Amino acid sequence: MTTQLLTGKICAITGGVTGIGRAIALEYIAQGARVAVNHFGDAKSAEQFQSMFSEATQSASNKEIKIEDRLIEVPGDISQQETGVRLVQAAVEKWGRLDVFVSNAGVCEFSEFLECGLSSPAPFFITLFLLSPCS
Repeated sequence: MTTQLLTGKICAITGGVTGIGRAIALEYIAQGARVAVNHFGDAKSAEQFQSMFSEATQSASNKEIKIEDRLIEVPGDISQQETGVRLVQAAVEKWGRLDVFVSNAGVCEFSEFLECGLSSPAPFFITLFLLSPCS
């Protein structure tokens, strides 16, 4: 039996249709959350989202739950700031707020750690960029 630890929570997950991001999204939904997932936006990622949507529909413990009310997609390259802004905006527009943000996407720019700055789209700065319009 699912404990519903996240009932009423609104979540956004980057890189949310494969691997760890997909597992997080599916479990968040099972725990009662509403989830906006980002994926790259190519045909393969769109297919993976549809597969995930079907899986979430089949595994919904309460068959009265409409997965389209619990799961949305925001395609785009998350290394681009505007994609992150669209992800946050989509969650807020659909559900009124954002409670949890999971920065999971595999974005990597190879450089020396001390040479990274805010002008660099290094992964640890992406969350700063994404959340800055909300503060």
